[in-house]
Amino acid sequence: MSFSLIVFQGPSASGKSTLQSLLGLPKVVTWTSRAPRPGEVNGRDYHFTTRAQLGEMFHSGLMIEMNEYKGNAYGTSVQSIRDIIEGGTPTSTVMEAKGAAAIKTMFPAQTLLVGVSVEKEQCRRRLQERGAAAEEIERRMADFEREMKELSQCDLIIRNSDDNLDKACSIIGILRQGLLHS
Repeated sequence: MSFSLIVFQGPSASGKSTLQSLLGLPKVVTWTSRAPRPGEVNGRDYHFTTRAQLGEMFHSGLMIEMNEYKGNAYGTSVQSIRDIIEGGTPTSTVMEAKGAAAIKTMFPAQTLLVGVSVEKEQCRRRLQERGAAAEEIERRMADFEREMKELSQCDLIIRNSDDNLDKACSIIGILRQGLLHS
């Protein structure tokens, strides 16, 4: 079996994006309603659009999922995932559980769901170290238990706690090697 899409999911500050970066695969280019930051290129970093257009795409069934973060909408298009699956080049993304489940339903044989688990207090500390405001930390931590339960849908769960970082990195290395040599 050869996976075309690796989807990371887990609680805020569990290390999903860090593990995704360590995997070293191209990333799914998602959509956002926020303005490009200096150096960002449309179609490479994100597909930049308006909130209204993104909402219309979502309600028309063109988006697998759509979420809000810091007042901006973000989403993943069905077509981008189809292109990845048809292209066959392993690619990765970070998603919330609902979007991950939708992709797994659409492309079960080509999608590997990787859950990232961590202790709640480590997530809280990581958010504090990032400089997140207290209310932001509490908002993100409010979903922790639900996000941990949703890991049950994953094909693989990596414990990314501070005392398990070497093992988590080794697992990602093995996964990368398997994907690139399959």
